[in-house]
Amino acid sequence: MADNCTTSKNHSKIKVEENKRQAVFINKERIEYKVSRVDGCLIPRGETAADYLVVKPESTSVLVELKGKDVQHACEQLFSSVENYAVKPFLEKKIGFLVVCSRYPRFDTFVARAKQKAAKKYRAGFHVIAENREYDIEKCAEIEGPN
Repeated sequence: MADNCTTSKNHSKIKVEENKRQAVFINKERIEYKVSRVDGCLIPRGETAADYLVVKPESTSVLVELKGKDVQHACEQLFSSVENYAVKPFLEKKIGFLVVCSRYPRFDTFVARAKQKAAKKYRAGFHVIAENREYDIEKCAEIEGPN
């Protein structure tokens, strides 16, 4: 089943999108990235899951959730996915979490806790961005972030 969920892409820009939200990863070297559909593919529909997993082989994996406003649920989806037995074989040593949402709440304790959990448990960056833009995949895995 995982073979149908993952595609290889070596474009200069690797894009994942859903519901007017998108994340674009810059790939200047045109390395072959692996892009996996997580929700409804690697993890069956009905289970809590992130939208995508973008992998720069032998380097970095970033779980991506493209969301409207429910950032709390996005946090749950990302952590559920990273722990799922179907996703674990695809993860590289460096992991990042990225939520692209329509609106970022001013103060959100769920996001603060998610950032702490990602840093402590996975040594990973957890980032919530309220705009469509381009990212360096390795910076998405850093605690300081893609900015």
